[in-house]
Amino acid sequence: MTKKYFLFDLDGTLADTGAGIIESAQRALAQLGWPPQEEAFLRRFVGPPLEESFREFCGMDQAEAQRAIQLYRAEYNAHGLYKSPLYPGMDGLLAALSRRAALCVATSKRESGARKILSMRGIEDRFSVVVGDDGTRPGKAQVIGEVLRLLGNPPVEELVMIGDRSYDVDGAKAWGIEAIGAAYGYGSPEELKGAGAAYIVESVEELGRLCARLTED
Repeated sequence: MTKKYFLFDLDGTLADTGAGIIESAQRALAQLGWPPQEEAFLRRFVGPPLEESFREFCGMDQAEAQRAIQLYRAEYNAHGLYKSPLYPGMDGLLAALSRRAALCVATSKRESGARKILSMRGIEDRFSVVVGDDGTRPGKAQVIGEVLRLLGNPPVEELVMIGDRSYDVDGAKAWGIEAIGAAYGYGSPEELKGAGAAYIVESVEELGRLCARLTED
């Protein structure tokens, strides 16, 4: 079926936000008394919800994770979100695709921060719906559910989710939505295939070609 709605993750899909996320996580952990962490460890923070990251990767309980999130967000809002360039070619992809389909953002990032990044990069107007974490959406499935509600609950066959981590694929599958794994981001092709992505792309150019095919009648 022709896809009419394209849901984009932000971190590692639209923009390379890794540097800001890694730096902010490092600074938050330092304020909690942690020694400097290896970049490979900190890269795991790109994609998942923050509470899940601090609890799963750092062994924190809920109260500790909430304190870490407060410190992280203070650092990220002051410095990290400005380190968020679009992937090369993404602006052109969005311009072309927006003439053929409705574009949405479904991100685990705070919605206010996501909107700021989209505005800074001059692409906010490309999206008819932008949904992020507002404190009541702990996972990607809840974020996607809100996107569906705002769209008027169209047939799921008309939608596709684009993301670079297994969390994006899992969130889409919870609603019966196909997913495109963006392996040019922070997840590997193996991770995305293992999660059940219907398609895997390894560059923005490949993503653009696939999106064009998916919008053909």
